[in-house]
Amino acid sequence: CWQSADAANRETWSVPAGDVMFGYATTLNAGKLAFFEQSRIDLRQARAVYTASPEGQRPVEFVENPTGAAPATVTFENSTHDYPQRIAYRQTKTGLAATISKLDGTRPTEYAWTRCES
Repeated sequence: CWQSADAANRETWSVPAGDVMFGYATTLNAGKLAFFEQSRIDLRQARAVYTASPEGQRPVEFVENPTGAAPATVTFENSTHDYPQRIAYRQTKTGLAATISKLDGTRPTEYAWTRCES
């Protein structure tokens, strides 16, 4: 379980079971649900695939791109998706961070979380 400093953004993941993890993310605005997403990360032929379904929309797959990956990071990409096309998670000194963007790095949105109780 990870949450932002203001507790408005929260991301919760299951423990890995059979090469798959299930997760969900929520964003609160004034204490009310403003956004939710259901997710899955599973291994396929030695690469992780991140599948996201924001607000019940059709699932979108992002495939791990191990090329040039920095230590303690994982990057998922889907060049055919409108936005985001890249989701990059990285370990920080205080927790976990993520950046979503276009493949060329434009339109970045940053998230930062620390561990929370699930």
